[in-house]
Amino acid sequence: MGRVLQLYQLQTLDNEIDKATHDLAEITAKLGETEALKKARTAIEAAEKAARQAHTTMQDLDLEVKSLATKIENQEKKLYSGTVVSAKEAANLQDEVTSLKRWQSQREENLLEAMLKVEETDETLRQVRIELAQLQAAWESDQHELIEAKNTLETKLAELSERRPSIAGHISSDDLSHYDDLRAKKAGRAVAAVQNGVCQGCGISPSNSKIQRARTGTDLAYCGACGRILYVP
Repeated sequence: MGRVLQLYQLQTLDNEIDKATHDLAEITAKLGETEALKKARTAIEAAEKAARQAHTTMQDLDLEVKSLATKIENQEKKLYSGTVVSAKEAANLQDEVTSLKRWQSQREENLLEAMLKVEETDETLRQVRIELAQLQAAWESDQHELIEAKNTLETKLAELSERRPSIAGHISSDDLSHYDDLRAKKAGRAVAAVQNGVCQGCGISPSNSKIQRARTGTDLAYCGACGRILYVP
């Protein structure tokens, strides 16, 4: 087998390894919670807090309104029980009842607003829970697919890596070292095929003599434009 063909086969294998490694890195980066899912969880926490506060406010106002009602009832009973003989005391009681009723009316309005707030926050919480559930389901499905793809790529990468020594072992140490140096300098592509008289590494046509030399496969010929090793199928 010619030197150039051996290097081209190694190049083909290394390209597959590079692609599998790149794809594996991309998939690995996608594993884990997405930003959308994290934001949805944060939204849930905020909605739950708002709902708790709304319920607490409503409960406190409800207790206050009931307490005022009891106090008004007791004061009115006292006012109309006949036990109050002083006109001044009766007037004071009446003023107190009137003041309590005004405050009760205000707090009832506040209670109504609080009840509406509870409905609003509960609905918001319901909606964000639905959104989180949908995102969670989609995320779990995506993660399952990503994990399967990751496992497939890891298996493929292991198989490719196992094949490399058998190919590289037939290449001289000098050619292999030269190939590795070129790969590092030429964006991972040391060997370029020539198709229809054109170097596939740079798109320039090498001279006929270089193409003929590369075709023999025994000596290394280089593209005069990009410096890659030429391979003629």
